[in-house]
Amino acid sequence: MSEALTEFKLQWFESPRAGRLAIVTIDNGADYTRPTTFGAHALDSLERGLDALEGSEVRGVLFTGKPFIFAAGANLEEFVGVGADFARAGGRRGHELFGRVRALAPPTLAAINGVCMGGGLELALHCDHRSLSSGARALAFPEVFLSIVPAWGGTQLAPRLLGAGPALELIVHHPLNQNRTLRPEQAFEMGLAGWLIPPVDFLDRSVALLESLALGETPEPAPRVPVPAVEPLDDAIARARAAAEARVHGATRAPELAIDLVEFAARGGDLGEGLRREEEVLAELLPARQAQASVYSFGLTQQRVGRQPGRPDVAARPVQQVTVIGAGLMGAQLGALFLERLEVPLVMKDLDDAVLETARQHIEAAIAARVERGRLSSGKAAFLQSIVRYSTEDGVSAGSDFVIEAVVEQLAVKRKIFGDLEAHVSEQCVFATNTSSLSVSAMAEGLAHPERVVGFHFFNPVRVLPLVELARGRHTDDASYSTAFDLAAKLGKSAVACGDAPAFVVNRLLTRFLGPCLEAAGAGTPIPEIDTAIEALGLPMGPFKLVGLVGPRVAQHTAETLHEAFPERFPLHPRFAEFAAAGHSGVYGFDGALIDEAAAVFQPERPSPWDAETVRDRALRAVADEAHRLLAEDVVADARDIDTCMLLGAGWPFFMGGICLYLDQVGLSGELFGRPLVGPEVG
Repeated sequence: MSEALTEFKLQWFESPRAGRLAIVTIDNGADYTRPTTFGAHALDSLERGLDALEGSEVRGVLFTGKPFIFAAGANLEEFVGVGADFARAGGRRGHELFGRVRALAPPTLAAINGVCMGGGLELALHCDHRSLSSGARALAFPEVFLSIVPAWGGTQLAPRLLGAGPALELIVHHPLNQNRTLRPEQAFEMGLAGWLIPPVDFLDRSVALLESLALGETPEPAPRVPVPAVEPLDDAIARARAAAEARVHGATRAPELAIDLVEFAARGGDLGEGLRREEEVLAELLPARQAQASVYSFGLTQQRVGRQPGRPDVAARPVQQVTVIGAGLMGAQLGALFLERLEVPLVMKDLDDAVLETARQHIEAAIAARVERGRLSSGKAAFLQSIVRYSTEDGVSAGSDFVIEAVVEQLAVKRKIFGDLEAHVSEQCVFATNTSSLSVSAMAEGLAHPERVVGFHFFNPVRVLPLVELARGRHTDDASYSTAFDLAAKLGKSAVACGDAPAFVVNRLLTRFLGPCLEAAGAGTPIPEIDTAIEALGLPMGPFKLVGLVGPRVAQHTAETLHEAFPERFPLHPRFAEFAAAGHSGVYGFDGALIDEAAAVFQPERPSPWDAETVRDRALRAVADEAHRLLAEDVVADARDIDTCMLLGAGWPFFMGGICLYLDQVGLSGELFGRPLVGPEVG
């Protein structure tokens, strides 16, 4: 793949009304699949364009992007291994060039025609005015998610335009909330743009706006003006700090420093001083372990998952009808996802009519929510609802090309389901199992066509977590496996190939990670202290909070499966088994408070609690050993796939780099194994 270098392409336009105008298109010469980014070459190009603009008698300047993309921010590939001086100089260069945009004498208009992220949004803020296409897919400041800050003026200009509260939503809250982005309508309501224009004539109308601005006229319609913030500044700052602490627990300084920068601007700090502070913060953050891990994580999730080494080079089979067997909580989520993404006939099968009715309500509510958000027309919603069949009958799956089971984690039950299916579907139909721990190969035993069975493991909640572990059984053929990859992509999921090993990757690592935490509880360490100790790594939740999310019975079943396979590394914990068997849903209530009765199951008569450092150290050593074993067993192609799984399936933060890179960065893999897990060439 040839390198796509971004250019600021300057064109002159002679307007009959306003005279000479300039249109600057940000373009890297590639299609929308390779978003435009700002690297050194792009900034050199911008400098040449500014030289030309400043030496001309232009009446107005319009900045826009290539189709579907305005600009996606800085080129992260140029951040690998950089030092403080590089980071500081990069921030200063951006400030100088974008400052020249802000200082241009004629009016400037950023015509945001598509995706606008990071440095792209900062460039737009340096312009006098902004128009926004209603077809633009996303606007955001993702920097804090990557453990840096917007450092080309974003932390200083956003508060001045929007107020502190909305600026903090963009710069801090959204990145910490699964890196949320704004839809065009939301960005317009917030005040990021003065005009929201349909994509069909977006550029023409934006040029007309520029003509009016160049003539000193008030454009029609008048621009939207941001509504002044009603939340007191101190409250907005305190809320942001509380959110940052709850999410990263001090494991990265990026949210804290971003809040400091926004506060400085919101309290009337000098713009020049604020920009200088951005440079110093970038010099601190970019070379640090967390930001370097984030760059690595970005590469895994944006590039490596699309080039999975385990994907067969054969054509996928078409999928024209899907059956989901087991319509409980997971099955209902799967049904909604398949229906919304594939828009093909769906069969929901279960033994219980009441369960099917609950699944119907879930699926129809999911469709209604898309209509309410403007993502789906009412006509299309009615059509989708009409192509779903809910049934308890045998043979209802006839005609399906893909069947996925999401029933109880019992091998005999799953085998029987697949065995019964063979009488009703074609030999080409793929049988997928959403098992979290059972053997795909064992599930295929006794089938006439075991080659069609694949592991297709989603994570809960299905709509949120993007990972699918694609487990290849001993008999799985290339066509079935390729079809699974193709379908995962169409569902909007990131698939990672893995071998048919007990509990695959994520659940195996999390169960090993949980083991020392259960030992700590048994030793008398209070459960909230264990969760706090683990959360200090930067994880979104501690192990006992996670158990409450996935369900103690599911966690215990996975533990039993792994104990059967590896008894010396996965000992069963009688107290946890008792806890799960008692039907407890977790140790915390809905209000987050500890349920004393549930927690008491873990407490011994003679407590000897571990301190936080001991909890963390033993948990990390356990998971390091298991990751090393996964690699030795060739469960995945290499350590990068383990990290991808932890990032996308377990929700581990980008600034940890998954688990393997983290172990390399803190020196634990070198201590335990004499070498890094990922490799010296990465991170």
